[in-house]
Amino acid sequence: MIVKLYKPNSRNAGAAFSFDLGFAKPSGEPCVFVRAVKQYSWDSKKKTGSFSNNAKNPETSISIKMNEMEIGGIINAIENYTVFSAFHSFEDNRTSISFKPYSKKNGDKAFSFGVIRNSTNKFSIGIEMSESYALLEFLKFFLQELYAWRFQRNEKMKAGS
Repeated sequence: MIVKLYKPNSRNAGAAFSFDLGFAKPSGEPCVFVRAVKQYSWDSKKKTGSFSNNAKNPETSISIKMNEMEIGGIINAIENYTVFSAFHSFEDNRTSISFKPYSKKNGDKAFSFGVIRNSTNKFSIGIEMSESYALLEFLKFFLQELYAWRFQRNEKMKAGS
């Protein structure tokens, strides 16, 4: 996992999101996987949350593969403090993705990242501006990796012709 965001809370309603560089099957082309897990428990003595017991449960975790245009949409949203949304349909699952700006109670800017599967299974996390800039750099890195991979593939194809 390259970018990890853990946001447990005492209400046991937190989430953990990770953004990772992966490879699409069967092409081997680089892609971004976003994984989300709902908080499982809260330890009030240590003031820590746990997510691991929910990580493999399909009702409390989700994994989505994002394409380059969706990544471009999130980059645009971060750079311009605007909204990005997308929709995925796979087998019987319908998934909505949203990345939206909001103002915190203290007036600070932030983003909300949400994934909703089949209208009822919701995963969301607040993203501070400092976290959004780290995410931005990762997403730009992904695009560079993707384009380098495609360039190398095209060069090999040209050489073989």
